[in-house]
Amino acid sequence: MRILLIMPDAHMHKLRIGPFVRSMREAPLTLTTLAALVPNDPDIELKLVDGSVDRIPLDYPADLVGISVITGCAPAAYELARHYRQRGIPVVLGGVHVSVLPGEAIAHADSIVVGRGEAAWPRLIADFRHGQMKRVYREHPLADSALVDVPQPRRDLQRSSGYMMPNTVQATRGCRRACDFCTVPAVWPKYLKRPVADVVRDIRAIPGRIIAFNDVSLVDDAEYAKELFTAMVPLRKKWGGLVTADSLQDTELLDLMVASGCVYLLVGFEAGDQTTLRSIRKNFNHALRYKDFVAMLQGRGITIQGCFVFGFDHDDTGVFASTVELVQELGIDIPRYSLYTPYPGTPLFQRLMDERRIISFNWNDYDTMHVVIQPAQMTPDEL
Repeated sequence: MRILLIMPDAHMHKLRIGPFVRSMREAPLTLTTLAALVPNDPDIELKLVDGSVDRIPLDYPADLVGISVITGCAPAAYELARHYRQRGIPVVLGGVHVSVLPGEAIAHADSIVVGRGEAAWPRLIADFRHGQMKRVYREHPLADSALVDVPQPRRDLQRSSGYMMPNTVQATRGCRRACDFCTVPAVWPKYLKRPVADVVRDIRAIPGRIIAFNDVSLVDDAEYAKELFTAMVPLRKKWGGLVTADSLQDTELLDLMVASGCVYLLVGFEAGDQTTLRSIRKNFNHALRYKDFVAMLQGRGITIQGCFVFGFDHDDTGVFASTVELVQELGIDIPRYSLYTPYPGTPLFQRLMDERRIISFNWNDYDTMHVVIQPAQMTPDEL
């Protein structure tokens, strides 16, 4: 039995040297985790393909194809599904976009997985082998916050040379915040934490010295984070991850992060105006304290990638110059700019639908680099 697992090309930034392609992002854990959930059976052959770094084999003799779908890749995923189904190969769709729009996705697949895959995916494989694959598999909500069923990813099946940061780890899933443009609360309503011993096991298995956490809010639970970072100190790794600007007021936590090897953080500042932050449900960010926050991190040797968004309702055409000025004043090491984008399943999507301000439903445009809304105080062309 041959299983082909695919992520369509996300059109992220890439380095190209002749035929060689390397993604500028960290290696995703989606396919390697799904592969690890497949029973260890010599009769099952697995092939993993990330379309961002490798050619998708349209002629592969698969018995089952699984495609992970984010919104910006949905049209490409549906086209791939059509291709394989026309060849007579059953196709399963899962991922964030499928979880928020299952009614759309099911029209393009033989089966869909809604929500987490840790329990649903092995059930689907077992059913498929018995010729009883269902149309829909839904993950049952966990009774508590313990995420105990995540296996060690099958990194051996992924081309590590395809990524600038090949060694990725996950400790938590979800976020305790509810920013209006974020799909995380819609897909993972609980903040889930893996046992520290499991995370340390995964880190120990990585031969390289540099790792990245792909958690969207790594230190939301300060006590859990302190336990994790204390356990990481003897591992002598260097690492980076994502945090919110309000989460590191605890200097004990911050010092533990440094002791455990933290050298890089991505921080969602989003805007320098408190009224704007309040309007997007991110008033836990305090714009007036940004300078102290940046100094606190950089003073400990931590490089900051700061994210800023354009197109909020309070933004007029002066926001571009004022944001760049703020970035320069704060001394952000790596600024990253994107556009206010109403992903399906978010409060922002529903609000702008009600206000009839969404001007594109072409999911290809949903990559935070294309304008898909009518801004409140400027034209789409100005944005």
